[in-house]
Amino acid sequence: MKRERHTMDEIFRWPLLLAGLILVGLASALFGDDGWDALSWAALAIPLAVLGWKASRRPHLPGS
Repeated sequence: MKRERHTMDEIFRWPLLLAGLILVGLASALFGDDGWDALSWAALAIPLAVLGWKASRRPHLPGS
């Protein structure tokens, strides 16, 4: 069975995007008020939603 090779960009694109959202959420919660609080809730909720979505999916088994 031949494995598909992935570039570094393909491997780290989503983890880096989620890390960026987390940093924006934490910084806006720490340094801002009112609208910044809403931004922090949204920025911190998105990675949690992605995690929940991925955890709820059926695991992919190689060869099936």
